[in-house]
Amino acid sequence: MRSGPRLERGIADWIGLLLLGTLLTLLSVHTAGVILDFIASIRYPFQWDYGEGIVWQQAVLIPGPCMYSNSQALPFIVFHYPPLYYLLARAALWFQPDFLSAGRLVSSLSAGLIAISVAGLVWISARRPGWPIARAEFAIALAAGLLVLCLHAVRNWGILMRVDMAAIAFGMMGLVVGAWANGRFWGTAIALLLCVASVFTKQTQLPVGVAVYVVAQLRNPRGALGAAALAGIFGLGALGLMQGLTEGGFLHNIIGYNINNFAPRHAYWVFWPERSSLPFMALMLTAGGVTLLGLYPQNRIDSRLRATGQLLLRFRLADRATTARAMLLLHFTLASLMLFTVLKSGAYFNYLLDWLCVGCGLVGVLLCDLVGTGWRFSLVTALLILGLLNLPFREIPEPIPQHELERQAALVRRIGATEKPVASENMTLLMRAGKPVIFEPAIVTELASLGRWDQAPLVNMIRSGGFAFMITTENAPGGSFHRTPAVDAAMREVYPQVEQFAPELWLHLPLR
Repeated sequence: MRSGPRLERGIADWIGLLLLGTLLTLLSVHTAGVILDFIASIRYPFQWDYGEGIVWQQAVLIPGPCMYSNSQALPFIVFHYPPLYYLLARAALWFQPDFLSAGRLVSSLSAGLIAISVAGLVWISARRPGWPIARAEFAIALAAGLLVLCLHAVRNWGILMRVDMAAIAFGMMGLVVGAWANGRFWGTAIALLLCVASVFTKQTQLPVGVAVYVVAQLRNPRGALGAAALAGIFGLGALGLMQGLTEGGFLHNIIGYNINNFAPRHAYWVFWPERSSLPFMALMLTAGGVTLLGLYPQNRIDSRLRATGQLLLRFRLADRATTARAMLLLHFTLASLMLFTVLKSGAYFNYLLDWLCVGCGLVGVLLCDLVGTGWRFSLVTALLILGLLNLPFREIPEPIPQHELERQAALVRRIGATEKPVASENMTLLMRAGKPVIFEPAIVTELASLGRWDQAPLVNMIRSGGFAFMITTENAPGGSFHRTPAVDAAMREVYPQVEQFAPELWLHLPLR
């Protein structure tokens, strides 16, 4: 009578291992496609994303006297982010002499570091009761890391010259070090310093540092406080240095100018591009709930501690796996609370990156806990496989049509041949042509609409014919996300000739 359930359990375990092997195979194939996309992006000389051009211009100006300027005069360049990514991109010029490619190289390598960190977190979080289970948990940790790379948001932002991937990489490395340190002073200090580096790459990366500190505080209050003080000294010192070097412009740029309108409709632009990740998101939320339940006491002694409000004692005595799970869960919870920022007008699906990356770690923890449970492990693994089958092998068309490259190269030569500056909503064209960005269209439109920047000098420059010509990415009259009505009216008055250069590129030329 007992052999039946035991036999069924054995069959379910074998099916689960077979599905795990299938999952790893699919993840490996997709990861190969991701790597090919990264390589193709680094080689591509033009814009993938609107923000790359202004980040390139900012990187050229950092370090220098024009960085984080308080002046509202033209050229008007707002520096939305702290300087660490820009310095990393400049350092990458030693390996990749083209600035755009160097910035993309930093993002691609950062994506790889995030994947390694997530795999490390899952491995630390695993219970590993015996060698056969440990081998399965190692495979699950590897799968969780590879899953990060295959998510649409990660593979798309990993190909861009943007700050996001580097910021998350610092944070995830801090989480790994903090989990491994298990409350010890020096390990926690290094972890918090990495979290400070994350904030000095993108100032909104606060959840991970809070998660590391709070859990470390539960494990070792005195050591965590000392580690936080050390990290705080470095952070405040760097902040004071930047404020001094920029005459107060640093905080004015990254906070004072970093404002947006709020509207629920902006959430569509965040979640719709990530529709292929919805099955993984559902698993992340499930894994978070299961992990939370697993952290609560189960036996009678622990129940008494909980009843008397002494649950903190359990964390004081916790092992490394429990500490890692607590950090993952707290980071995920705080990152979930940060999702309200998707209502900002400047929000895009990069706002999900931190949440998705730590969520993959929780999915890995869930799978580790389900190893040996029969059909439940198989079900979750099968759901992951079905989600992967919906993902494309490549995001970047290869080879990129030669006529497209030649057309953009011709426009770059045309820009470079002008004596006057050129205004463009595709700012990589200006940078490639060796022309400075005079203003970033999206941010000046936002600041002008909120009354934080006087657009009169820009409108006067347009009306006086100060630009050789203007380039837009859409041609609807009356203003847009990239033009206020006043700027649009001045452009159409002084540059009335319109030439459609590409499907999403218009040249506005003066009368000859």
